[in-house]
Amino acid sequence: MQRNYSVRMGLLENKRVVILGASSGIGWRIAELFAEHGAQQVVAARRIDNLERLADATGAHACRCDVGEHDDVKALVDFAAEKMGGIDIAINSAGLNMKSFIRDMTPEMLETVTKVDFWGAFWFMKHFGAYIADQGTGGSLINITSTTAILVPVKHSAYSGSKAGINFVTKIAAREFGAEGVRVNALAPTFVPTAMNDFGGLTPVDDARVDMSGETPITEAYINESALRRVTTVDDCANVALWLASDLSSSITGQVIPVDNGNHLMRLPDSKRN
Repeated sequence: MQRNYSVRMGLLENKRVVILGASSGIGWRIAELFAEHGAQQVVAARRIDNLERLADATGAHACRCDVGEHDDVKALVDFAAEKMGGIDIAINSAGLNMKSFIRDMTPEMLETVTKVDFWGAFWFMKHFGAYIADQGTGGSLINITSTTAILVPVKHSAYSGSKAGINFVTKIAAREFGAEGVRVNALAPTFVPTAMNDFGGLTPVDDARVDMSGETPITEAYINESALRRVTTVDDCANVALWLASDLSSSITGQVIPVDNGNHLMRLPDSKRN
């Protein structure tokens, strides 16, 4: 029997999804891709203006949320449950980095970074994990962490240390929520050129992507330090997030998956001069 390959399978049909950190970059692209696969969505971040544009484009509900604030994250669970009637999948793509040598780190810098990258991700797992577990239908939690939490970079102690901690807590959460059918995994990208970041010579295409048709010093450096000799993109990250969210990965939990073209097998193009 001839199959019709022109019909795209909706991997997330009838799935209710919350995406934190969706106002640009990886989170934005995940929301776009998940909408293409039939998901109902709530998108959240601190920048409500960007969120509203994303919501208009994808049919999602927008909710302002500061992931570093415990009560904001709890309120987001309540908002999403009310708007969608439940939650099946939740993704935390929020992140913040302030580069500094350890000797130069200030209390204010350390608190600012860890509040988002460690405590925010912890509150995300606490509230969304508990809600989905109590719901009784199973589901998937995904943390966006970093290859810098696998390798050993300089000047990233607050960011990489927080992400490394969350990689480990992800595994603990997978054990604690596993009996209720909640899968918890982490997606760990390397350097990803996004529209919100100025990496020099990279032109934004939309709110997630940049023009990758040419090379710049930073993209060339990562190409040289990646086994597959290419730069990791927001599309690469969104595709892996889709797999982790869908039933295609129904037996996968407690994993930290590098999305980096093999950069974690080599090194970060970093030095004390950077």
